[in-house]
Amino acid sequence: MAKAKTKTKLPRRGKTQRSLEEGHIGYETTDWSSIPADQYEKKIVETMRHYGYFYEKKSFQSWMLVWIKEHMPESLADFKAAEAWRCTSTMASLCKMETNGCVLPESNKTFQLKHVQDLIEIGKENRLSNVELDDDDQPIKAPKRKTPQELLSEKTNEFIGEIEGCVDDFCTGDLEKDWSLYNEMRKSGTAAQTARDIISYYDGVKEELRELIEDKTEDLVEGYSHMSVKEQKAFYDFISEIISDCEKYLVSKKATRKPRAKKITPLSKQVEKLLYLKESAEYKIASVTPEQIIGAQAVYLFNTKTRVMKYLVSDRRDGLMVKGSTIHGYDQEESFKKMLRKPEDMIEIIGKASRAKALKAFKSLKTKQSDTDARVNRDTVILKIVR
Repeated sequence: MAKAKTKTKLPRRGKTQRSLEEGHIGYETTDWSSIPADQYEKKIVETMRHYGYFYEKKSFQSWMLVWIKEHMPESLADFKAAEAWRCTSTMASLCKMETNGCVLPESNKTFQLKHVQDLIEIGKENRLSNVELDDDDQPIKAPKRKTPQELLSEKTNEFIGEIEGCVDDFCTGDLEKDWSLYNEMRKSGTAAQTARDIISYYDGVKEELRELIEDKTEDLVEGYSHMSVKEQKAFYDFISEIISDCEKYLVSKKATRKPRAKKITPLSKQVEKLLYLKESAEYKIASVTPEQIIGAQAVYLFNTKTRVMKYLVSDRRDGLMVKGSTIHGYDQEESFKKMLRKPEDMIEIIGKASRAKALKAFKSLKTKQSDTDARVNRDTVILKIVR
């Protein structure tokens, strides 16, 4: 059974005018059960044209709201979170006709469901991102977050305001005798920048009072005429003490400041770019893990391709370091390299002998000893680490 049509008021159109326009645009069909099959699609197009011409966005949204409540009530909140301008004439007209009993053709139904679902997804995204809309469907911008500098400036101004209250109390004789700006700053953990700003603020006051007392500037004498000379000097001393307390506070804050902890890079991160040979089947040897190079006092490196053995000894208390594919922190005078005629024999000796015996055996080789670099490549086995 077709539902009764809810009449909508149309601004600036009288009944006669609307009747004439409907004759050209097309009439709204509300009783779809009475439409013959061969006229059905024609009436759908005519009704859509009618809605698009005689109604506005506000109506489109309300029609869709009725349809959503009936067909997709679980998506109502998402629909309401979407911008009203997304409710198009075509989409709303299809919903309105279906609410009035129209059986939409498959193509129209597919179009309707797709665009309704898209609109709901947009509303869902708005809800997840906490986007609020104003009366004009524009996102309400969140208040701009204040920068740390702005927040500190506000606190500084508030603190100076409190000090000014104490200055007034001093001038009226109401300030407690044991009041100390230094103690107040220690209690509240005042920022160092605030202390510097207070010094800058009261430096000008101090200079003005100095000029009053020493130079007797006419304008200042008149301005401070409510104070006796003794009171002027006492006021000068009070302002000077405020500045002095700030300076003492800055010194104490610097002395008690904890040094920034040095960030320690994980060993695996330090050696991640080191190119080396994990294992040599030819010489039946395997590299020790490269992380062990970090902090070592010495290391033996063997190039399986060139048969060159390198001995790198650290020149630092903290031992060797690795950057990229190069070992750093080695003593260039004490470190050296030699070519091995019989690599298997020397590899076995270095692997089994103590630090002193291994080095003695390596030095005793009759092959030429030369200066060495500390580069490691894909042919290099990290043979032995000395701690």
